[in-house]
Amino acid sequence: MKKITIALLALLCFNFGFSQTYSTGLINLSNTSGLEYSVQIDVTSSIVTLTMIGPDNRWLGLGFGVQGMTAGDDVVIYDGSRLTDRYFGFEGQTPGDDATGIVPTEDLEGERDWSITSNTLNSGVRTIIATRATNTGNNNDYVFSASATSIELAWARSRFEGYTLEWHGTESRGITMQSLTLSEVEQEVNDFEISPNPAKTSFKIELPTYTDDTKIEVYNVLGKKVFSKKLNSLSSIVDVSNWSTGIYVIKVTTKNNSKMKRFVKQ
Repeated sequence: MKKITIALLALLCFNFGFSQTYSTGLINLSNTSGLEYSVQIDVTSSIVTLTMIGPDNRWLGLGFGVQGMTAGDDVVIYDGSRLTDRYFGFEGQTPGDDATGIVPTEDLEGERDWSITSNTLNSGVRTIIATRATNTGNNNDYVFSASATSIELAWARSRFEGYTLEWHGTESRGITMQSLTLSEVEQEVNDFEISPNPAKTSFKIELPTYTDDTKIEVYNVLGKKVFSKKLNSLSSIVDVSNWSTGIYVIKVTTKNNSKMKRFVKQ
């Protein structure tokens, strides 16, 4: 996986109203070449945002508040088309739907609590961004806390190409404990404006002040710079008609300061 820049960390943090955002930052779970798997969790008082970045040709799983396949604990699995909300049974058993206990099929409501807001592909890498309430009210769902705390995670991905859930070895699963800390983005004073946002063809960027060293840089979900331009006025139009649909970081920089905001290309 490419080296993550501060732009990517900003990109993967969602701000809702005036709530503070606590974030794990990007967690590298698997560094196997070509099969890298990373996640990030961002939590406000009401919403948790999950980002999963991994190979685009196999299932990806993540368990919350658990250091293994502990019966009754919460897990989410991307099955090729949906982010299915499940819970662990006994070790070796396929996790069942968190409301019915039955292994999800096309006839069941697999995507019960998580809502996918973005599912993009780029050179064999899939990036999924999904949200749900911090507390869904379902006893089988993990309750996320918007505070400086820690979270235990169990992860897995398929050893083989495809979306059939199967027993996975140590090379494709693991456990970790991560800290949720106040997001760096929350400490930024983001006082430039982007409108409209989301946008399909273009957006206007308006600056509160201007100096001749002001520039704009845009980063995609992999932290790759996709656009840059020197700004020569308080108001500028940026053409996004040829950009891929997804989420970007807009970074405005001067000699002494830089500020970032999230932008959604429809």
